[in-house]
Amino acid sequence: MILQFAGTGACTRAATGCPAGRRGARAITALGLFAVTAAAQADSLTISGLAAGGITYTSNVGGSARYGVDSAPARPNYLAFNGSETIAADTSAYFRLAGRYLLDNGVTVGQLFNTYSIVGLRGGLGDLSLGNMRDFMFEYFTVAGFSGSWHGGLWGAGQGPFQNFGGVYSGVRGGSADYDRSNGEALANAVKYTTRFGPLKLGVMYAFGERPGSVRDGSSYSAGALYESGRFGATVAFTDFIDSSTPTSNAHIRTLGSGLKWGTPDWTFAGSYSRTENAITEGVINNFGVGTTKSFGERYALTFHYQYMKGNGVLQDRYAHQFLARAETSLSQRTRVYVQAAYQRAGGTADAKAWINGVAGPADGKQQTVAGLFVEHAF
Repeated sequence: MILQFAGTGACTRAATGCPAGRRGARAITALGLFAVTAAAQADSLTISGLAAGGITYTSNVGGSARYGVDSAPARPNYLAFNGSETIAADTSAYFRLAGRYLLDNGVTVGQLFNTYSIVGLRGGLGDLSLGNMRDFMFEYFTVAGFSGSWHGGLWGAGQGPFQNFGGVYSGVRGGSADYDRSNGEALANAVKYTTRFGPLKLGVMYAFGERPGSVRDGSSYSAGALYESGRFGATVAFTDFIDSSTPTSNAHIRTLGSGLKWGTPDWTFAGSYSRTENAITEGVINNFGVGTTKSFGERYALTFHYQYMKGNGVLQDRYAHQFLARAETSLSQRTRVYVQAAYQRAGGTADAKAWINGVAGPADGKQQTVAGLFVEHAF
């Protein structure tokens, strides 16, 4: 067996979040995808991860400013173990165990392996995996470079003045934290199949509810298509999520995401749209986003993103405009420093309260700003 510690030195220029010439591998590692080396080598074990944190300022959390040391927002802190074994000329078996944690206090985000705990087979006919894993709203909509979560990480994911949406992804089952799943929520008890036809990737996924007496009760499913060829890319993804974490839970969220992108070796531009519906309350949030990243040589990059979030009548027609910016510099192939800030302005009703995703709580009014200086190290 080969034991490897996966670094992030061999980046490609096609992805955002890392200066030109080193972006791709850092983004892949930081987002918790499969390390390429783990899949390519026989009988190998790869250990990889990310540690990032910094000093933050939030203008308004319930009426007061907040200062603190927090986990960095652009990419989640994580630790991952990947292993693979060649079992035939074109077929390999593999596993992945990966989980996120908070750098500021060392607490895991949910259970230990909260993003991936899977085993699978990969070969000429495609890739089949089983276990706990993220759906295509993350893997095709975000990782491929379309969503606000790609451009801004935790702060770029959707959340706004929709406290009555009834989401299920925050610590308290309410609000609208990451309502379109673009920041990466996993589906448990899942089976996923993906295949590729030239520049086109296709995938389907089914998560069993595992409730006695019914195959469908509590089950979720996801599907996606991703086309990437040269400078152009397009995606569409869908997830129908039903919460089966308890015998009586019945949360039901449907999300559709689509996007287009175009770029050069030093510049990318992407547009995205997502529609998220609470199937029980009929509350709907539409999200329109545009983002761009520009690299300056091998070390520097700027990222900008804007999104408009709009609730329907069930959500009192509330809306929010959000702007995000990041300036970064690479100190080495595995370490970077960046400044990131986000500003949200809410509206639609007199009591609409701004709430940027990842911030400790909503503002007591229509505006909220968060900013910070961060150090990120990948290993």
